Amino acid sequence: MSEGANKSYHFNSNMRTNSGSKSTMSNNEDSYLRALEIQERKQAIIDKELEKQRIIDEAEKAVVEVKARQEAEAKAAQAEEKAANAPVAVIEGAPAAEEAAPAAVLATKPVPSGNFVPGPIPRNDFTSAEKSAMLKRARAHAAEVAKRKS
Repeated sequence: MSEGANKSYHFNSNMRTNSGSKSTMSNNEDSYLRALEIQERKQAIIDKELEKQRIIDEAEKAVVEVKARQEAEAKAAQAEEKAANAPVAVIEGAPAAEEAAPAAVLATKPVPSGNFVPGPIPRNDFTSAEKSAMLKRARAHAAEVAKRKS
C-alpha cells in the first residue's frame, strides 16, 4: 500500500469542509453553549438596566412637565392680577416694540461658510490674583529669554 493509503484512516481534526469540522463542534460544544448562555444573561441584564433607565427618564420628564405647567399657571395668575390691578390706558409704545423685534432678528450674525473653527476660549476659573501671578511669571520668563539672547 502506498503511504497516502496508510494514512487515509487517520481523522484530521484540523481539516475543514463546507459543513465545518465535526470534531471541533463536538469538542467545543459545551464551551460554545456556555458562551451563548453568558451572552444571553448579559443581554438580559442590559435590557433590565435600559428598562429601569427608561422608567426613570419618563418619571423625570413627567416631573418637569408638571413643574412647567405649574409655573405657567402661576405666571398666568400673576398676569391676570396685574391686568386686574393696572389702570386701563392706551399704550402707544407697543407698536414701536413690535417694529424693533424684526430688526433684532435681522441683526444676528451671518453663518460663516466653509470650515469655520472657533478660536480658543479663555478659561474663566482663575481669580484675579492667580491671573496677575501668571502674568508676572510670564514677564519674568520673557525678561530672562531676552537677557540670554543679548
